[in-house]
Amino acid sequence: MVKIPEETIEKIRSSVNILDIVGQHVQLKKAGKNFFGLCPFHEERTPSFSVNEEKQIFHCFSCGRGGNVFTFLMELEGLSFTEAVQAVGKAGGMQLPDELVQAQQPSAREQQLRPLFSVHEAATRFYHHILVNTKAGAPAREYLKKRQISAEMIETFQLGFAPSERVLQPFFKEQQTDYQTLRKTGLFIENQAGELTDRFVNRLMFPIRNPQGAPIGFSGRLLQQNEQQPKYLNSPETELFNKRKVIYNLDLAKPAVRKTQRLILFEGFMDVISAYQAEVFNGVASMGTSLTEEQIYEFKKVTSQICVCYDGDQPGQKATNRAIDLLTQQDSFEVNVIQMPNGVDPDEFRRTAGPKRFREVISKAQEPALKFKLNFLKNQFNLNNDVDKLNYVNQALQQIANTKPGVTQDVYLKELSADVDLPFDSLRKQLGNLPDQSRKNHSSKLHNQHSQQAPQLAERHYSRIENAERHLLMAMFYNSSVWDQVVANPTFNFIHDQYQQLYLFAQEYFRTHARYQSAEFSDFVQEPKLQSVLAELEIDNDEQLDNEEAATDCVKMITESAPLVSKINQLRQEFDSAGQIGDELQQLKLASELIRLHRQLDQLRTSND
Repeated sequence: MVKIPEETIEKIRSSVNILDIVGQHVQLKKAGKNFFGLCPFHEERTPSFSVNEEKQIFHCFSCGRGGNVFTFLMELEGLSFTEAVQAVGKAGGMQLPDELVQAQQPSAREQQLRPLFSVHEAATRFYHHILVNTKAGAPAREYLKKRQISAEMIETFQLGFAPSERVLQPFFKEQQTDYQTLRKTGLFIENQAGELTDRFVNRLMFPIRNPQGAPIGFSGRLLQQNEQQPKYLNSPETELFNKRKVIYNLDLAKPAVRKTQRLILFEGFMDVISAYQAEVFNGVASMGTSLTEEQIYEFKKVTSQICVCYDGDQPGQKATNRAIDLLTQQDSFEVNVIQMPNGVDPDEFRRTAGPKRFREVISKAQEPALKFKLNFLKNQFNLNNDVDKLNYVNQALQQIANTKPGVTQDVYLKELSADVDLPFDSLRKQLGNLPDQSRKNHSSKLHNQHSQQAPQLAERHYSRIENAERHLLMAMFYNSSVWDQVVANPTFNFIHDQYQQLYLFAQEYFRTHARYQSAEFSDFVQEPKLQSVLAELEIDNDEQLDNEEAATDCVKMITESAPLVSKINQLRQEFDSAGQIGDELQQLKLASELIRLHRQLDQLRTSND
């Protein structure tokens, strides 16, 4: 395998700012020298993911992952190193030579998934061709024409058509595509004899893409209602497609979401496409009207402001109410609702009112989630009935208790007073008499929001010896005098293996590099575990040894401990060997010696920094 030249890697890495790449996937806020956000590699409620712009590295203090911009993309998207270099190069306006790309060996995971991605790419092109270029696609073209979907949108979203004839399986059979691969795609139904037939028939096809823009599944819509079949049919769960995690159009929407700081949640695919055609680019949809925790967690990575823009009919209003409940439970979002005039759905309004008016409504017709919930609640009661009126007042006050005390509550209390024809002061008094738990909801929510915004990093305690190792290693990297002082002692070794390995890598690194750069050294190391250790050291160690005397103290502490550690390890091996041959007397003797050596070592490790 041809190795990518180190100077090429460094040139590509230097062509971007890691904040720009990470910022496409994580909301980052500056705190001190670093930027913090929710870790994209695991679910968490308080930010522990840190990026250092100066050093161009990242580290999660919770799950331990860390490295540079290439490592980030490799971990997040499952890319090989070459693919990560290509992706960063593309972002920085650079491109690897074809001969280098072709010479790289794909990772095991990439080899496993690449055929599935290839089949979905081919199926997307095939369905799209049928829609755009064939007689069989005429009904779907006519349907899209009636919905006023332009040819540009058909192309942008790669819409397709699965005809009544089952043509996909014969297509792949002709291509001699591997049978086992086809089984895993979810594009086919397998009978008891093991024969595959097309899953999607006579449906308008919406390719579902992952955040990187690769098709991973489909949703097919019937052109004509059929009570025997669902209106929409989605791909089943596969290695690529997880309905609970997928968000339609997130790949295209992310740039606009970052720019506007707002995400618009539509109810259906056609609403998203219609909005996109009207130049509203920050719209997405879930796979069905019920949001999942996994989808909401994906939202957290890109925005803190969400506008729910579902249909105006009764099912759409109920779905809006459910979405608000789910989103506000997270205490992570500012949630608003966009209602189309006259209760029509977004796609219909764009078609009847035009794109300009549609954009105006999207921009200006926002109402706070609480206002929507109070109106939705009011419609559940007959206010001419005293029992219903009292129930409405009690439930409305419970909702108002969850918002900010003061002017905000007064505004909603005045509206409630007008709705039910009760004095404002009596409603305010009743609000104050609510059970303690109801009145504490808002302060609890504010506390939760604050705790999510402020990074709360778990304290890590290291022994005096390990602290000495960590400080010394960083001093050696950044101070050539300290490096020369330590290297001059050929018998010196770090006690903990991860620091010794980094030390050995650094010796090789400085043979060809005049100056230390953490992101560049991370590429040189390549081993993920050591890259994570290095990233933690870089971000966690702001206090560097600034003189040779302090370095000497660290070296002394380490070297005094090293023989003890080495002897203890040797005796442990002898103890195990004695146990294997049943020599209990020798074990007792060795145990006594081990206890003595451990006591000596403990004297050097009496306190933690």
